[in-house]
Amino acid sequence: MNMKKLIILASAVAGLFMASSCGKMLEVTPPNSLKNGTEDQKEQILGQIAAGLSQYLNYWNIPNVGTDALAPSTYCMQGIEWMRGLQGNDIAIGRDANTNGLCGKAFYENTFGFSNANESTNKAHWYVNGQIINKANFVLFYMTKDMAKTSSLYAQKRAAALMIRAYGYMGLLEEYTQPYSYYTDPNAENTGVSIYENYDPGQKPVKRSSVKASWDFVKEDLKEAIALTKEMGFTNNWQNGELEDFDYGLANFLYMRACLLTGDWDNVITAGNSIVGSNKFSFIAAENWGGHNTGESMDADKLEFLPENNAFTALKKNPECIFGYNVLSTNNPHVESALCAHFTRLANPFGYYASSTCARIDDRLYNKIADDDCRKAAWWPAEIVNFKYLNQTPATVASYGALKFAATYGLDETSGDKHTTKDAAVGINEFCKFRYSEVVLMIAEAYAQKNDANGAKAALNPLIKARTADKYDFDSYPSHAGLSALQKVQLQYRIEMWGENGREYYNNKRWGISVNRSDSNVHIAKGVKIEPKEMTCQIIEEEIQNNPECVQNNF
Repeated sequence: MNMKKLIILASAVAGLFMASSCGKMLEVTPPNSLKNGTEDQKEQILGQIAAGLSQYLNYWNIPNVGTDALAPSTYCMQGIEWMRGLQGNDIAIGRDANTNGLCGKAFYENTFGFSNANESTNKAHWYVNGQIINKANFVLFYMTKDMAKTSSLYAQKRAAALMIRAYGYMGLLEEYTQPYSYYTDPNAENTGVSIYENYDPGQKPVKRSSVKASWDFVKEDLKEAIALTKEMGFTNNWQNGELEDFDYGLANFLYMRACLLTGDWDNVITAGNSIVGSNKFSFIAAENWGGHNTGESMDADKLEFLPENNAFTALKKNPECIFGYNVLSTNNPHVESALCAHFTRLANPFGYYASSTCARIDDRLYNKIADDDCRKAAWWPAEIVNFKYLNQTPATVASYGALKFAATYGLDETSGDKHTTKDAAVGINEFCKFRYSEVVLMIAEAYAQKNDANGAKAALNPLIKARTADKYDFDSYPSHAGLSALQKVQLQYRIEMWGENGREYYNNKRWGISVNRSDSNVHIAKGVKIEPKEMTCQIIEEEIQNNPECVQNNF
């Protein structure tokens, strides 16, 4: 589905919304009602126009773009990101060729042309980001710059929509353009994406902008969002469930990402320091970094992993969370029945798929984690024999299985601070989308990319010391010996962000690192090799056919 058709679809949805959701109130032109109506009218109309914005950073239930065999990638954003992770070096699935045949097999084994213009999973990436952009433009049609000047509430909603739009375009740019440093002329036409700035279903198709113009558009949205949320500051509203936490911290985080992806190192550091300097975040405690067994032993019938003690399944234990979803939020699809509950079905060795497809860490990365690093306990190097999930046949959980997202119970849906004893609720958990450690890593990388090793060291030392109880730092961490400053940052990025947001895949593309598993002792699909230049997707065929202004990638 092309971008213009998505805008028309959004128009139809908007028309339905206006006819059914607000009734007589919206018979008055909405912008006038927002400007001149009573405060109650303004809040009610605004609530309908900008309802559910947070779901667009956790978008799910994408229709008609895939098959059940590839469901996790085509049904939700978290599935898309998880599947990208399976295409890298650091995550393996399954014990042998017969136990990695469920969700993720095609991605993990690279047995299909994931970047092809007609591939359904490629369409999922295009579609989900198009939906995000269209929702943002719809809100921005009402939340104009002038409206934002009249009320802090309007300013907050405009900022949220700007962040969402920027996020959608960032997704398109990461998938459908080469890394920014690849372009000898970033101003060359048709190297970026088509920019639809206004909500106008009647507008003509738009040609692809230059990659520089595309990224500049993203950055301008985020700079405005930063300005609009500066007075708001850091709110951490996600803790209250339905409140949407599009605050100053999120605006700066997304701006950091945009600057990182374009080599704008100074602004990465500046935006990052605004988050670090706020003193609103601290590092996850060692005992909460991943799942920890509170049972008698790691024997299958004696182990116990409580979700309320794991920062990656319970946000009350995650002081790093910049943006997240708790069990009270309707925008959190991470429940047992959700099609994209990857924590339950894929990353949790004690969940729905248990041993058959559970995620494992590549031994090449595991062996680089210091023994005194608390993160090493987030993977179990031995097999767990005869583990039984619900009424399934007992099976063996593979060695090097991930305990980072492990839970043998689900969270209680009324509070999120205790577990439930309902067997079928193992998949109920909370989800941190963006967190503080990545801020630190991005700052450290920016310094390293500037050839400022001391700056990288100063930025990353607090993280390394927090994970090793002050035993190691940037220079003394055992596996850092002989590495450049940038390589040290890259290694810590892989360890810290393992399994989160597809970061390893996207970083491999950006850093020019190939996928090569040939010397791994854990990977089943050892023969997979993906070069960075192969990680950029073709523009989907529907866009080429329906937008005569759009040209296909020529690489």
